Amino acid sequence: MAGEYFRWKYRDVKPDEKPVYTKAELRRNWWAYHWKWLLLGLAFLVMLGFLIHDIFFRVKPDYTVAFVSRSTLPDEVRSSLTARLSELGEDLNGDGKVTVELSQYQVSFDVNGFINTDQASTATTRLTVDLSSGDTYIILTDDPEGFQRRMAALAYLDGSTPDRLAEGSSCDRWREMVYPWADCPVLSGLDLGTYVKFLDISGTELDGQTAMEGIYVGRRMTVTDRDAQRFAGAEALWLKLTAGAKESD
Repeated sequence: MAGEYFRWKYRDVKPDEKPVYTKAELRRNWWAYHWKWLLLGLAFLVMLGFLIHDIFFRVKPDYTVAFVSRSTLPDEVRSSLTARLSELGEDLNGDGKVTVELSQYQVSFDVNGFINTDQASTATTRLTVDLSSGDTYIILTDDPEGFQRRMAALAYLDGSTPDRLAEGSSCDRWREMVYPWADCPVLSGLDLGTYVKFLDISGTELDGQTAMEGIYVGRRMTVTDRDAQRFAGAEALWLKLTAGAKESD
């Protein structure tokens, strides 16, 4: 009986009609519900594109040089330096050109070889990874003693590897591991262009070589024969850059 009653009571009530939207309204509604997913998908495609480019299309440098210093090089000097080093290098990977990658690490070591800022800590971590698993061989630094105390990665100038178990610390013999930039005729004779010192309101141009004052050049140690073969090309560049150099006093 109740069912009959309700059918009678609502006999004149018509079900809601399905709304009709224009094409413009349909597009707006679709965008309102899906724009976030579209942006996420676009971001994913961009990241995937960079990854594919990095894996398959990125040009692998023939040489990787580390610049470890309290301050970074002016852009003009950095560009000139990589260009001059490329002119002295060889095409090791067979891609038809010589490419030098200069990786900068802004680090200030204390007397114990430690760093105390987040920025320096990040740079040191990146440097550690690049030295252990990367292609870095030639090292430019304004603090070879602090570098060796922290990284223990430099070889002696004769190519031998410091004996960590021997009496005395290899850090105290850092002068036997590096050449001063100024004492390397090839390096100190490079044309590094000019640059304007940061915050110099006078705009005075300085010779690019002045940015290399106080810099030393060393090379990473090679522990195994495989390492020696891997860095044979970089070793040849090292010998060319340090030809006629005088050791630190």
